[in-house]
Amino acid sequence: MLKNRFFFISIILILLISCHTTQENKITTKVENAVESIPEKVEDAVESIEEPAESNEISDQSEDIFQPTPFITKILDQLGVQPKQVYEQFVVQKVMPYDETSTVVVIPTVASQEYDWDVFTLNSYILVVDSETAEIKQQFYEKESWYSDAIRIDEISIDTANYNVTDGKRAFGITLFYIGASKPNPYNSTTISLFIQEENALVRVLDAFEINSYWGEWDMRCTGEFTSVGKVLIMDHNQNNGFYDIKVNVETTTMETFEKGEDDCDEKEITQKSKQLLRYYGSYRLYQKVYTLETESSCGLEIKLEGNQYYLKTSKREHTGIFVIKDGYITFQGLLSDDPKKEVQGSYDDDEIVIQNYGNAMNPFTVFGECADQKYLRLVNKE
Repeated sequence: MLKNRFFFISIILILLISCHTTQENKITTKVENAVESIPEKVEDAVESIEEPAESNEISDQSEDIFQPTPFITKILDQLGVQPKQVYEQFVVQKVMPYDETSTVVVIPTVASQEYDWDVFTLNSYILVVDSETAEIKQQFYEKESWYSDAIRIDEISIDTANYNVTDGKRAFGITLFYIGASKPNPYNSTTISLFIQEENALVRVLDAFEINSYWGEWDMRCTGEFTSVGKVLIMDHNQNNGFYDIKVNVETTTMETFEKGEDDCDEKEITQKSKQLLRYYGSYRLYQKVYTLETESSCGLEIKLEGNQYYLKTSKREHTGIFVIKDGYITFQGLLSDDPKKEVQGSYDDDEIVIQNYGNAMNPFTVFGECADQKYLRLVNKE
């Protein structure tokens, strides 16, 4: 009887231990499976978060970097220039209308920058390349060529007008348009540089000559004064040093705006025309005319005209300023006669200036006291 009870109890204990072990194994297995699955889920979650961020970063970078065309890429490879060095906005190209196998290309590279691109300096690559292969034929490079600040560069363009500067050679132009940031003091300007093709290089024959300008000052409502100067370049038949002169027709317009009544604004406009001459002396420069007295005098009066500027010298004075030619008379702005104080004026043609130096008893005046030995100062251009 006792043996049967002991056997029964032993069986129960064995069953209990077996159940406990099995349960423990199940729990352990579940825990291990759970622990193993956690890193996979966490890694998946981290990857799902990081992947979009990584793709966005690449997208942003690709937007900032200049993506050149295959044609421009070939040129950059020859120059050894990286796309990130290029100022993309001002890259321009134009097939020469008189030689379609050649293309003019302008590639500005960044020399320096400040204030988050508000102020920057550009190096200039001016190139003539093969229109099909992009192989460089001639090039011109200038370090720190163009500067942009409060008066900023707004546009660069290529001018292929008929600039036949010498026999068998035609120049092309690079124009830069600048614009000012001030609203009460508006300003803009356009300059042109001319280049000719030599065997292995481009040669600049005219450097940043201003062909248009505009400036003024006003009260932001109505009252103000403004000046506009426009210039047209015309090739001449006269040659100097193997290059044709360039005539410059100048039109200067001054405008004054003023209030008329309480709510109206009116304007008064004056337009004057003049001429300049660009002559070649290794490069094109404004031709300077020198006028000296026909009759010798101790006062040594001499007048030089260059562009719209005059330079006057006597034994007792020197003066410079702007001259205006109108209706056969030249006025030297800012130059005052001795008595009374009035702007000096004289008759004018291309080769002669005549100034009446003093008056008479009925109309007394003196222009240059140091030239009192001559009533009429006749100055001639002997060139």
